[in-house]
Amino acid sequence: MRTIFFLIFSLTSSITASDLVHEDFSGPALPKSWTPGGRPGSWSVVDGALQGDCNPTDDHGPSISTPLPATNVSVSFKLRREPGSYALMLIDGDSAFGGQAHLLRVAVSGDRLTIAQDRGSLASKMEQAKAKASAKKTGQPMPKPTPEQLADPAFYRTESLAIAKLTTPPQEWLALKVIAHGNDVTVTINDGQVIKAKATVLDVSKSKLVFLAGAGKKLWIDDVQARDRKPVE
Repeated sequence: MRTIFFLIFSLTSSITASDLVHEDFSGPALPKSWTPGGRPGSWSVVDGALQGDCNPTDDHGPSISTPLPATNVSVSFKLRREPGSYALMLIDGDSAFGGQAHLLRVAVSGDRLTIAQDRGSLASKMEQAKAKASAKKTGQPMPKPTPEQLADPAFYRTESLAIAKLTTPPQEWLALKVIAHGNDVTVTINDGQVIKAKATVLDVSKSKLVFLAGAGKKLWIDDVQARDRKPVE
């Protein structure tokens, strides 16, 4: 019996967690550790929740970030949206091609949740952004990546890892928990539905937790908690 207890204790105690972020937006203004981006006034605290407001003329949408210094993390938050909105949670960290970059994406749009990863160099990402801007200016579509480009590890791309259908209407609060441990990703929806995915770029030091509002709509985020999943030595 003592041996069995020891084995169970060892398995359940192999990972500990400590808070990195714990925010319920109960104050009157944005928390000091949260840095907004995009158009001024796009992010505010409204009725005890973080509100993101994407201007309909904004192609990218405003983002807001807070530090996330860890390697393996769990992030939980609640999300409510206007119909037709686009909500994105990102985890940034060390890129295999140098510097900092987006690594993991959890996107919510319509009745779909998508887990994706960013892969490739910052230089390639900037080149594609210029090409996209030029194509938009001339009214031309972006050319599809060639097989040679896709075979190049430095060619920047966003890769879908898993997709799940949502049953919660946009106007209702959606509870999400995201665990990134090594290259394994687990997303739990409303404490029930579980989606698993396998990445290739996540087993590195993380730096920031980012939220983005898109599609010219509003969204609300609340009860954000991020924890460092540290192995017990």
